[in-house]
Amino acid sequence: MSMQKPAGQPGPDDHVLTLCHMLSNRIGKAFVAEMEAHEITVAEWRVLLTLALNATASGKEITERWAMDKMAVNRAISSLQKRNLIEKNQSSEDRRVINLMLTTSGQNMYDTLVPIANQRYHKLMAGLDKPEEQHLRATLLKMILHADSLAD
Repeated sequence: MSMQKPAGQPGPDDHVLTLCHMLSNRIGKAFVAEMEAHEITVAEWRVLLTLALNATASGKEITERWAMDKMAVNRAISSLQKRNLIEKNQSSEDRRVINLMLTTSGQNMYDTLVPIANQRYHKLMAGLDKPEEQHLRATLLKMILHADSLAD
């Protein structure tokens, strides 16, 4: 009689990409509940995070960084702008480009949410020791760069 894994649990025969999707969905599911309490979607969080870390970015840059659907990013930008969390400014170098930046309210929202995100990150990473974390990071970066090269 063979031992079956519990339904929904990863198994030794799951492919790497299957495991990546399973992990991503588990991380997102837990994070969504925390963000909903602050009336922020994951897409909106990604916009806020990108702008907090880079001062300004265009919608295209955010879409490319996160490999997200363009419409999902546009909806997030529109929602954040309506709530006065971000503002748009036309680029002085290229008038076709609209740069986004956090407003004071947007920075305050980011400052409220970043400890929640950091806590989630630290809880998740507590399952790995430092060398495992460094190896995982290097491997993920290598895979992302390779996946980007395949898309060209």
